[in-house]
Amino acid sequence: MTDLLATMTEARERFMELVAEVRPELHRYCARMTGSAFDGEDVVQDTLAKAYYALAEMESPPPLRPWLFRIAHNTAMDFLRRYEHLNVEAVADVGVVADMLESAEPEEHGPDGERVEAALKVFAALPPVQPLSSPPSALASFRPISLSSEQR
Repeated sequence: MTDLLATMTEARERFMELVAEVRPELHRYCARMTGSAFDGEDVVQDTLAKAYYALAEMESPPPLRPWLFRIAHNTAMDFLRRYEHLNVEAVADVGVVADMLESAEPEEHGPDGERVEAALKVFAALPPVQPLSSPPSALASFRPISLSSEQR
């Protein structure tokens, strides 16, 4: 039994040495995919566990970096689907919405139509957004001029 544990520990250590160079890039990628360094670390650990067990079943090892990134991408997508499923709220209860529409006092439940209309008129009257910088086409016609020492 101790020989088996020693062999497994040695194989795990060799695998970790093999992926050590790619792991920081993998973590950065997963952190960006999930939006969190902590969740990214979880995805990296899941990725490495999947790769470790899959590698044992393969006849020849695949190119390591692209293979790990593909597993990481799929694992991150699964994580995001799970996260979305767990954290998305259900649509509002239809009965509550119906009660709001039939209520005698609509002001309690939302803005009145007159205020919304007035706000839209003010919004429509605003000037268009000005660009922050000149577009490249405007700069294309610009030609620097040189000033002589007398003109300076």
